[in-house]
Amino acid sequence: MTEEKLEFSRLLLVLGNLGLLAWVFLASFGLFFYSQLYGWVYLLALSFIIYAILRRMGCSSCYKCKACTSGLGRLAGAFFGRGFVKRESVDNRIGVVVFVYALLLPVPVAFLSLSLSESFLFAKLFVFICLLALGMYSFLTWRKQKSG
Repeated sequence: MTEEKLEFSRLLLVLGNLGLLAWVFLASFGLFFYSQLYGWVYLLALSFIIYAILRRMGCSSCYKCKACTSGLGRLAGAFFGRGFVKRESVDNRIGVVVFVYALLLPVPVAFLSLSLSESFLFAKLFVFICLLALGMYSFLTWRKQKSG
C-alpha cells in the first residue's frame, strides 16, 4: 500500500511562512495599539505557540513529507495550502489550528476595534484591514475546490 506523500512547493513554503509571520506581527500590532505590554506579550506567546508548539506537532511524522521542511511546510500548508496539502497539514491537529486561528483573527480584531473606538488613526485602520484581508484569504483556502 503506497501512501501519497506531502510535497510543498517552494512558493507555498516561502510565501506561506512569510504570510503567517506577517499575520503574527499584524495581530500583535492590533494589541499593541490597545496596550504596548499586551502587544509584546501577545507577540511572544503567539510566536511560541505557532513556531514552537504547532510546528513541532506538525513535524512529528517525518515519513509523510517528500522533503524535510522541519514543520514549516505544514504550517504554510495548514494556513495557506489547498486540497491534499491542506488536509494532510492539518490532519488530526484541527483543534489546535482552530485555536491558533482564533488567536490570529478575532482576538486582535476585537482589541483593535476597542482601540479604534477610543481614537482613530489610519495606521490602526490599515492594520485592521490587513488582518481581515489575510484572514479572509486564509479562510478561503478551506473552501472545497470543484473538480472537473
